[in-house]
Amino acid sequence: MAAALCLHPDEAYYWLWSTKLQLSYYDHAPMVAYFIKLTTLFSSSELAVRFSTIIVTVILSFLLWKLVKELFKNEVISSASVIILHSMPILFSVSIITTPDTPVFLFLSLATFFVWKLIKTENQNYWYIIGLFFGLSMLSKYTACLFLMSLFIYMLLDKKLYWFKSYQLYLGLIISFICFLPVIYWNWQYNWASFSYQIGHGLSNEGIRFNYIGEYLATQAGVFNVFLFLPILYIGIKYLFSKNTKNIFLASFSVPVILFYVITALKRLPGGNWPIPAYFTFAIIAAVYFLDGSKFKKKILKISIIFNIVISVLVGLHAKFTIFPVELISEDAAVADTTNWFYSYDELTKKLLNENYSFVMTPSHQLSSTIAYYSKNKIKTAVLPHQTKKSQYDLWPLPDEFRNSTGAFVYEYKNEDSYINVKNYFNNVSYKTNLFVYFRHHLIIKQFVIKQTGNIKSDFKI
Repeated sequence: MAAALCLHPDEAYYWLWSTKLQLSYYDHAPMVAYFIKLTTLFSSSELAVRFSTIIVTVILSFLLWKLVKELFKNEVISSASVIILHSMPILFSVSIITTPDTPVFLFLSLATFFVWKLIKTENQNYWYIIGLFFGLSMLSKYTACLFLMSLFIYMLLDKKLYWFKSYQLYLGLIISFICFLPVIYWNWQYNWASFSYQIGHGLSNEGIRFNYIGEYLATQAGVFNVFLFLPILYIGIKYLFSKNTKNIFLASFSVPVILFYVITALKRLPGGNWPIPAYFTFAIIAAVYFLDGSKFKKKILKISIIFNIVISVLVGLHAKFTIFPVELISEDAAVADTTNWFYSYDELTKKLLNENYSFVMTPSHQLSSTIAYYSKNKIKTAVLPHQTKKSQYDLWPLPDEFRNSTGAFVYEYKNEDSYINVKNYFNNVSYKTNLFVYFRHHLIIKQFVIKQTGNIKSDFKI
């Protein structure tokens, strides 16, 4: 599946980062670009771009199995935990698509694993390893900082506050800070652009919105398991206030993170993928609760896992082969189908290459990135400022080709409001063509407008 699907536009965007390595980027910390760079040294195919997700999936499976084996010395619970985790519909997607969630899930899981090693042995030198992996997780995604919240909650509830007396803890934090220092330095260079963007991205100014809480919890039920999510959340909350060290550990590194986004949902609807790292230990709670019980509970677990696997496989097949007749629901449903993101960009880029354009500007960093990827950077790309949200493109200089070559302005036509007067930005706008993308050969779900232009106007600035 990883090799069969065209890149998602976000993946193409991160691939573009990997061709222009920096200490950090406007939208995220840089680790996803480093992962892609390592796996595309000898090939830039879709599989190569996504290969780190395959490696991370294997490592996570082994790590989870080993952690559960150490906790409960039970191979059945170990295997069930791995199956529960990887049957999650969103994990099925994350194991195919390369995003910042790929490295952050890996490094936070490693940090959590070594916290258990610290608990088990009381060897304070484990703080150095924990600090390293926490630092690498912060170099992957800023939301990794919630690990510190989980760690403090565990120390408080399991009466481990004496760990604050350990000098190794503070040395571990220094290691974390050193890992994260490149991102701080980059932000200092760019007037704290990335930090400001992420704070604004996580919280809106819309006022309090209680309806988002129910929507967030419903989304997480779909993300994890529609049958298991609420029961395990309830069990996890009970685990937090138990007197069992193992239970407190498992709950501390999952439940507070999930509940934290309930609070942020008062201001903005959280992304379905935001709490993903919490499900590393949340899956263990599910396995322990449903396997250490009646036959009925075990049957529920089996049914829920099978349900998740079937849903994940069907979604994957639909993304590649459009097996569901979505257009029977409505034409709008077919147009809004999220799997549409996985095709048409290679076809669009082929048309642009055949027409010998040396540069392309679009209103979207995602569209520009897919053209850059499928042309293998033969077509230089940029984004028209102030049309969509700000991106890394706003910080990159305009390629020379825009000043002295013939190119094209490309955008996706949706309605009259999406019309853009290209003459405001380019000299000699000569003609336009359209590329229509069809669903089952009859329903137009995308329309790309391609306008040939001369070079960009001399007063144009990014």
